[in-house]
Amino acid sequence: MIFAQSIACLRRRFHLPLVALSLALAGAAVHAQPAVPAATESPAAAAEAPPAPAAAPAVPVAKKDDEAFLRGMQAKSKNQIPLAIKEFTQAAASGHADAQHLLGIMYLRGDGVKADPKQALVWFEQALERNHPLAATAVGEMNEHGNGVPKNPAKAAVLYERAAVLGFPPAQTKLGALYENGTGVPHNDHTAIDWYSLAAAQGYWDAQHRLGKMLRENKSKDLEYREALRLFEASAKSGNSHAKVSLGEMYEEGVGVRADRNKAAQLYREAIREGETSGKRKLADLLAGKSKPSLMLVSSQPVKVAAVKAPAVKVAAVKTSTAASAKKQN
Repeated sequence: MIFAQSIACLRRRFHLPLVALSLALAGAAVHAQPAVPAATESPAAAAEAPPAPAAAPAVPVAKKDDEAFLRGMQAKSKNQIPLAIKEFTQAAASGHADAQHLLGIMYLRGDGVKADPKQALVWFEQALERNHPLAATAVGEMNEHGNGVPKNPAKAAVLYERAAVLGFPPAQTKLGALYENGTGVPHNDHTAIDWYSLAAAQGYWDAQHRLGKMLRENKSKDLEYREALRLFEASAKSGNSHAKVSLGEMYEEGVGVRADRNKAAQLYREAIREGETSGKRKLADLLAGKSKPSLMLVSSQPVKVAAVKAPAVKVAAVKTSTAASAKKQN
């Protein structure tokens, strides 16, 4: 894992906090663009050259496959599925990766067509030839769960990595989960934390929650309870009811924050209203007096973070593209 190895090395060398380092790397990736040297010419040539005519404003010209894709999106929004399939197929046949991925999703989920995982895989693999991160993640999920293909978590890890190194937060999170659970790859908490950190730095709610849980459970060996609290709060604000339960546990037990059972009960009730069943059990135990404040940390003062000494992670090299990062579409 190219990014994971780099993060682990930087953390050991400079003792940087996880999320601060992730944000720095994300910013560097955005701003690190090659400088283009300016063209030079002699003063004499410049004097002799006639003034250049004013350039006409560039008018973007849509490609035929883009036009077909847009027509497909319009048809799908009007629930004209046969027409949408026709337009997407036309665009996909011309190499439009987004159309190929979208066709794969429609056939995988049975969205307006009969569910057909094998046909979905055909379209996903065509998009994969163009390093489409969402397609790589979709095929990774199929392999992880055995949906339409033989279950193969190791192959899922390779596919998630292809999307993760392109900066796709859901793939980074899924790859981190494989490392956290030791599924398809060797168990490695530090590598899991590194991938979660990259996704959390981009505001991805699931990664924020997972990273917060690992920090709270001291799997980073840093005792970063305050950071775990911040991550749970960010994930909860994004609508993650699981994070509200985790945040309630910290207030209930006084981990990373001064114990506040009223606040914990409020968070459990919010999670229950959002359909999170684990909140019912936690609220019942709290009201019955079955929980006790933790003795680990009941102070609201910031915690001193110890230096991380993570071992270097050996990983196989994976071919990647410099394609732009993709956003998850809701």
